Amino acid sequence: MLEIVIIGTLMALCGATKKTTKPVFGQMTLTGEKALDWVRDGVKVTASKIQIGTPQAFSDFNVPEWAAEKGYLALIFPLDPYANPFLVSQKSILKILEAKCCEFEAKGASVETVKLNGSNVAQVTFDENEPTFEFLRPENAKQYDPYKVIVE
Repeated sequence: MLEIVIIGTLMALCGATKKTTKPVFGQMTLTGEKALDWVRDGVKVTASKIQIGTPQAFSDFNVPEWAAEKGYLALIFPLDPYANPFLVSQKSILKILEAKCCEFEAKGASVETVKLNGSNVAQVTFDENEPTFEFLRPENAKQYDPYKVIVE
């Protein structure tokens, strides 16, 4: 009986001291590309970084073909380093996001142009005061109806 208690205690201690590791490659899809999450009703994300650019710039990610035909896209990277970035392709959200990025830059957020896959991408990085975005749609909304975007 004492051996069972000792083994159980040792197992609990080993589990408690397990180190968490940061992913090296991010979550991959079956095609070998980095996975993306979709912006949908009720999504709430606190951003560590926002990138806006052409679909070709994001070719490392699993961007669907219909989104790759758009003029430009945005990726919102959450604070959680294990979470997938959110793909923003709807124009109603992109307009708001672009306007907010201008405000973030005016308030001192780090803004730069980076090269990704041969394309220029506007990147806003937040070291503090990270914004939280919430995307909402009415229950009876059609597929292409605009989202309501709440920024905190």
